[in-house]
Amino acid sequence: MLVLEFALDTQQIDTYRADNWLNRAAQSLAEALRLAASKELDVEFTELVTGFRLRNNSNGFFVDLYLYDNLSSGAGYAVAVSKEIGTLLKETETILKSCSCESVCHSCLKHYRNQFVHGMLDRFAALDLLNWGVHGQLAPKLPLEMQKDYLNPLCRILEDSGYTIRVESTGIIISNQYQKQKVIIYPATWVEPSNAGEIYLSDASLKYAKPYALQKIIDSF
Repeated sequence: MLVLEFALDTQQIDTYRADNWLNRAAQSLAEALRLAASKELDVEFTELVTGFRLRNNSNGFFVDLYLYDNLSSGAGYAVAVSKEIGTLLKETETILKSCSCESVCHSCLKHYRNQFVHGMLDRFAALDLLNWGVHGQLAPKLPLEMQKDYLNPLCRILEDSGYTIRVESTGIIISNQYQKQKVIIYPATWVEPSNAGEIYLSDASLKYAKPYALQKIIDSF
């Protein structure tokens, strides 16, 4: 069995949130790892099994990704690929980056053997986790235009409820007849920031938990 351990800094990375980003990231990265390993070994991906677990103990918070042969008397594929771990991780990154889909599709991570987790897959969440594990890099701040695109699906509902949304050079401003607040969309990888007069929403909440995001905006006024 090959096991990759990712140590997460809980001062920077949120390990629990309603949008469930970490489970999405770990499951997606595990699936990409299996595809990369099968390509590196030139075998069918069905020869390998993958998965993940989350661990929280006195030593910290960890994500373990594991890869093992499908058959108990397998050919030792998982052990063999561990000898080329740098190449394996690079190929995993290529799989996650090379597709043009918005989150996931059958050209990157989806296939008939992982139908039961299709709803959890997100190649961008996997990339965020991989970048942290390999380079120690957090996801970068989202450009204002991207923040606006994430918020767009909620704009009509907010406007019908008496809110006004403006995009200014300094950010997105939502107001009603009593007050106004700045809305900041940030990568789900981050621990949620906190500043008075600002509403923070993760990109994952606006992709997968829109009712939660909408209610958070309303409750902030």
